[in-house]
Amino acid sequence: MTKTEMTPSAKDNDSLLEEAADWLVRLMSGGATQTDVDALGEWRAQSPAHDAAFREVAGVSAYAQAGSTTTRPTNRRAFISACAGGAGVLLVGASVLRPPFNLWPSFDELSAEHRTPVGGRLDLHPARGVEVQLASRTAASVSRSGSGLRLVSGEAFVGVHEAVRAFQVDTRQVRIEALDADFNVQAFPSRDRVTCARGQMTCVIQSRAYHLKQDEDITVEADGQVRLSRIEAAKVAAWRTGRLIFEGVALSEVVDQINLYRPGRIILRDPELGRTPLNAVFHIAQIDNAVVQIEQLLNLKARAVGGGVVIIG
Repeated sequence: MTKTEMTPSAKDNDSLLEEAADWLVRLMSGGATQTDVDALGEWRAQSPAHDAAFREVAGVSAYAQAGSTTTRPTNRRAFISACAGGAGVLLVGASVLRPPFNLWPSFDELSAEHRTPVGGRLDLHPARGVEVQLASRTAASVSRSGSGLRLVSGEAFVGVHEAVRAFQVDTRQVRIEALDADFNVQAFPSRDRVTCARGQMTCVIQSRAYHLKQDEDITVEADGQVRLSRIEAAKVAAWRTGRLIFEGVALSEVVDQINLYRPGRIILRDPELGRTPLNAVFHIAQIDNAVVQIEQLLNLKARAVGGGVVIIG
């Protein structure tokens, strides 16, 4: 066999990388729909090799995209060459890295090891003494050593019970460390939030350590502003028993969580409207009623624009 020949497994791998590249180009075209996203999920689920191929290609092209006037990459080398800065390569715009109104998953979400569908959940046991429950529409990856979790987006409940060593959870702005604690974590584009339900834990934000105990809560806004508060952790984590409970919570935060459980998105027309406090209880099994409840509770109007997208205000 000469050096230029490939084994069948190598050929198969390149074929999967080509298919993965096709999926990536489709998602980066600007015309991707939820149907495309769902179809990609089915393709990735065919085998570990399919999933690995997509994660490899997404990792290579996380910051670059082949221009629409260039020829579609036909093999692994061509695709990587294009992404590395060849002719016709453009930097990915905000609409790719952060899709408008989060109407489809970002690259980070698509390349995450675990992703739950709308209405789904997933239980993980990444290390001895550690249990993780991922909520609906959540993306996360476990570290290779099993000693940590990266919550890319969505919500998770983590139980660390007499672990051999501290378990670490990372969001975009927070690093959490716990040896014996239960806590809820939210990772949304507008904020990251951690709520301690039992025991004690440490949250590191911008190199500063915050120590949380039961029913203490910390929120980091997108601009880096940190907010500490006391709250009933059981209400924050009520999603685990099928309810979303809000007491004086800003409407923007309410919408972020509701959006995990329904297809499409609820979008607030006016950012100022998002600061409106809301008291409400929503049942996840009847989450389609949430929009009507918000309309009635806050005397607002909502308009459906198709694809599950609803604009309020």
